[in-house]
Amino acid sequence: MFTKVKSDTLRTRIAQQIRDAILSGALKEGSKLVERNLAGELGASLTAVREGLIELEWEGFIVKKKMSGTHVVRLSLTDVEKIFRVREVLESMAFAEAAVNATDSAIDGLERGYTEMIDAARNKDARLYNQKDMRWHQAVWQTSNNDFMVAALRRAVLPYFSYTAIRIEAVDPFVLYQDASEHYPLLQAIKAHDAESARRLFTEKIQNWVALARVEISRGGG
Repeated sequence: MFTKVKSDTLRTRIAQQIRDAILSGALKEGSKLVERNLAGELGASLTAVREGLIELEWEGFIVKKKMSGTHVVRLSLTDVEKIFRVREVLESMAFAEAAVNATDSAIDGLERGYTEMIDAARNKDARLYNQKDMRWHQAVWQTSNNDFMVAALRRAVLPYFSYTAIRIEAVDPFVLYQDASEHYPLLQAIKAHDAESARRLFTEKIQNWVALARVEISRGGG
């Protein structure tokens, strides 16, 4: 499954190989990852493997639980609904604060990110779209200028984006474009520095997103 990596690349290369294996389906949802086995396959030290796994855990691709070890992320419908409840509260606040704190350069970045999402959707590149979508939301979180909120959202929401990345190829391209378009009013509210509209619009949009998430998770047997 893996090829040996050079000792001077370590953490980043290890994380990339495991990430690629997850996204390609070579490592299935919920698969257990044994550090010693990974070290043997990758030709790396346990320390290097652990550092790579820390990076993937931070990105939401893997989860570590006491007594059960390390696994590729797998979310149940209940998990997804819990994540969206957190998003409805915290991320709506992040959008409102982003509208208040957005600088011209931050707005320029969000506009570029939105264009990249639309382009990926038009090109029917589902995997790239998911990456651009995730990065756009993270850019909004950063624009809120609240490091504590950013940390909480990363912990709660990135596992959902990572899990979506595993399944994204099955999504209808039209749904991708529709999803991308729904970000435009949010962008406009931030540009207008209208915190109340940004909060209200996000709360409205997330109802659509959670409905789609329920369909996708249920379809996949989650």
